[in-house]
Amino acid sequence: MQKKYLLIPLIALTVYITPTFAASPSPTSSSTTSPSPSSASDAEITQNLKKKIIENLDKETEASMPPRSPRAYVGVVKDIIKDTLIMQDKDGKKDIKLGTDTNIIRSPGNAVIKAENIRIDDYIIAIGYPDGDDTLTGRRLIVSIDPIKAPEKTSGLGTIAKIGKTSITLKLEDKDQVVDTTTKTIYKSSVGTIESTDLSVGDTVIYTALSDDHNELTATVIMRTQTASISE
Repeated sequence: MQKKYLLIPLIALTVYITPTFAASPSPTSSSTTSPSPSSASDAEITQNLKKKIIENLDKETEASMPPRSPRAYVGVVKDIIKDTLIMQDKDGKKDIKLGTDTNIIRSPGNAVIKAENIRIDDYIIAIGYPDGDDTLTGRRLIVSIDPIKAPEKTSGLGTIAKIGKTSITLKLEDKDQVVDTTTKTIYKSSVGTIESTDLSVGDTVIYTALSDDHNELTATVIMRTQTASISE
């Protein structure tokens, strides 16, 4: 009999409590209204990944860009400020940056000189690589007290007879031609850009080069048109 009296209050308590739990908001609904720490962390990780991908793409794009073509300016020296030479040409003033690898020659005589031996009002040919508007990183300078003409671009077709570290000897129709190469010389073929090591004796190439007043050629582009065994 006593057990029956205890069972009735327990049933009543269960009926009273059950609607209370049903009316209270579920943990799931409350979690959707405010971001959890893990959600914020995921967003931050995603943003960092995007940043890394963009940085890598920028590096790959920069690495895949073709080397700059050399340029030559002809003018008169107007000033020298530390390691920068100011020259005046027909289009205005140009800044020529000088470095330890800048080769400076005085003409006539082809004597190698230092930057401090350049004089105001010297005539100059500055050969180098563009470094912004009206700025050139000088690789070779020719200075003279007399007016000098600019190097001309020339091209030709020949067969490689010899490959040196800094030059290629070509067999032309009527003579052998030595063409100097630099780290900026661009090598190409019909399939795209190649390396200097891809060239072989017997290959046929077309070269584009700068010619100075001594008829020395410095190649800007060497295009392989035919290998020693396979036509491209």
